[in-house]
Amino acid sequence: MRRVVHTRVEADRLVAQRGVGLYGGELVATSGGTATVDIYDDIAAQGAPIMSFSVAASGIQRVFDPWPVAIASGLYVDLGSNVSRFTLFYDLEGQE
Repeated sequence: MRRVVHTRVEADRLVAQRGVGLYGGELVATSGGTATVDIYDDIAAQGAPIMSFSVAASGIQRVFDPWPVAIASGLYVDLGSNVSRFTLFYDLEGQE
């Protein structure tokens, strides 16, 4: 059975190595404007994002897919501007 974990991401970073499954996240925007977050299957913000978030000022966007996206290279999160909080949901199946 897969165990979904959550991590609060406060800066651009590699969250996990390959072998995890991405379920989604929750983005909370500041009142300053539209907030954006891009997630990459890589060790840096390279190529096309595999999941993107965008929400208007003071808004909340939640994405949770019951079927995880398999991460082959790494789980990298790139925070845009106006992000108050971003929480990532994933599993560690391939790392245990």
